[in-house]
Amino acid sequence: MFVLGDSISIDYGVYLEKMLESELMYDRKKDQYAINENQDLPNAMRGANGGDSGMVLQYLSYLVSNRLFNHSILLLNCGLHDIKRNPSTGELQVPLEQYEANLQDILQLMQPLPVRIIWVRTTPVDDAIHEEQIKKFVRYNRDVIHYNEVADRIMEAAGVKTIDLYRFTQKLGDSKMLFCDHVHYVPQIQKQQAAFIAGYLHNN
Repeated sequence: MFVLGDSISIDYGVYLEKMLESELMYDRKKDQYAINENQDLPNAMRGANGGDSGMVLQYLSYLVSNRLFNHSILLLNCGLHDIKRNPSTGELQVPLEQYEANLQDILQLMQPLPVRIIWVRTTPVDDAIHEEQIKKFVRYNRDVIHYNEVADRIMEAAGVKTIDLYRFTQKLGDSKMLFCDHVHYVPQIQKQQAAFIAGYLHNN
């Protein structure tokens, strides 16, 4: 299984890998390309974070075109970076229409490959906590909801199964107890997210 997602997936991935070690060979996007040594690589190849949907598309396109993707399961997420807004203009990093187009292109790109895609819904944002801690960009949970709804529609139409990490995380308690910073979760919540995903993979 190959995991491609934002920093939330990096956090829960540490626990998920251990939970699945007897069932699946776990892999994910890694920070394995030194910038000075690989000047020709696209920026989307750098770092363990999948980034926004455009970067995910670019990264997967690179892997597919170079025949570097050979996994049977792709655990996929993007959206948290797409919804970043310029605090002055309100402009989104990736507008909703472009997000939809990027997801469609990702599915079309992967369609010829013998891979099972499982989509993970983007996790909640607490507007007040985020605004208090981060000033260079803003995020709103209303955007998370809208982007998740678009992804839901696309994945359902394509027959791609979805893990509802948004709703699962939202039910775990008060935001002040969940977050360790503006958007990431405390280790206890990371473990519960991993267990939720592992349970889904075990039973589906």
